[in-house]
Amino acid sequence: MEILIILLLILLNGIFSMSEIALVSSRKFKLENAARKGNSNARKALELANNPNTFLSTVQIGITLIGILTGIYSGEKIQDNLRLAIEKIEWLKAYSQTISVAVIVVVITFFSIVFGELIPKRIGLMFPETIASFVAAPMTVISIITKPFIWLLTKTNDIFLGIFGLKEQKEVIVSEEEIKAIVQESAESGEIQQIEQTIVERVFALGDRKVNELMTHRNDLLCFNITDNLAAVKEKAQSEAHSVYPVYKQTMDNMVGVVSVKDIFPKDFTASKFDLANFLRLPVMVPESTPAYKVLEKFKESKMHYAFVLDEYGTVIGMVSMDDILDALIGDVTEYNQQEFQILQRDDNSWLADGGYPYFEFLNYFHLQNRELEEGEYNTLAGLILHVTGYIPKTGEIIKWNEFEFEVIDLDGPKIDKVLIRKK
Repeated sequence: MEILIILLLILLNGIFSMSEIALVSSRKFKLENAARKGNSNARKALELANNPNTFLSTVQIGITLIGILTGIYSGEKIQDNLRLAIEKIEWLKAYSQTISVAVIVVVITFFSIVFGELIPKRIGLMFPETIASFVAAPMTVISIITKPFIWLLTKTNDIFLGIFGLKEQKEVIVSEEEIKAIVQESAESGEIQQIEQTIVERVFALGDRKVNELMTHRNDLLCFNITDNLAAVKEKAQSEAHSVYPVYKQTMDNMVGVVSVKDIFPKDFTASKFDLANFLRLPVMVPESTPAYKVLEKFKESKMHYAFVLDEYGTVIGMVSMDDILDALIGDVTEYNQQEFQILQRDDNSWLADGGYPYFEFLNYFHLQNRELEEGEYNTLAGLILHVTGYIPKTGEIIKWNEFEFEVIDLDGPKIDKVLIRKK
């Protein structure tokens, strides 16, 4: 009878252990989803998860009482029966007391660890939300019954934590790196698609980028002069198809606005009556240090999808559009016939890249997570090379940077156009 009681106590201890690990490891968002769908047990489990002191105290009281009862029922009666059995072996008779105690301790400890701790906790980790919901109701009842003891334990716990100067964290804050790790694990297990993982990682990466990293520099912009006639506008628009074009007056230092091709070409007018100034729109103006998400907010507020980027002197140094931000989030969404900077791997395990290839994308391409590899005011691969050398390199010159070698393949005047990349 005593052996049966001990086995039942060990199994009951296992239930408490399984309940504890299941509730602690449960993901709250899954319990919240189940609770919203009307699962009352999930709602009770969520209440326990939000009050860990109450729940953990309840579990500890249960486990402690079970330990005491196990000690009582494994005491004298079982020990005496085992001792009498050992005494029948003549050469062990003198050690029967010691052997009986040792055997009882080892056997009960073994079964308590295996069936009262290890197996239940493994099961709890395998199905945390299901088990947490299943045991929530009985655990709630037990917590109500043991409420006076729980109150005493909680107060005692708070007093000693206060003595040691420890404060309980009210809310668990999930860091960016933890979210990335969760997303990566989900992608590896097939829970989410690879493209979803990429977009989530790009969402976080975009938060670290400034608008001058995303913009098209004014040297690469196709612009209209305010005095251009209809034929000149059509010729430029046909050479590079875009939805909007910057407009300057006399020089590119004096940008006056943008025009949309949708405003110009559907119109029915003669060339003599055409005046580009009639179609001007004033875009959003943003400093070059503006974070990317701030620009996105300005686009939403202004209902415009493009902005001039200004330096500290108020000079327009480039233009950024909604497409540039989308490109940073989901990949290449460039307009038809628009040339995008590229990096291409070659058969000899080297890479040919445009000098204008974004520095941030270069880091991502080679899985270089630390953006502090080299600090400087540059946004492109060419800018990095100029920062390292301090001068404009010649064609064929090799520049070493960390584990990379950059060979300048082509120059367009003083501009680095093509770079050959080798990795040591």
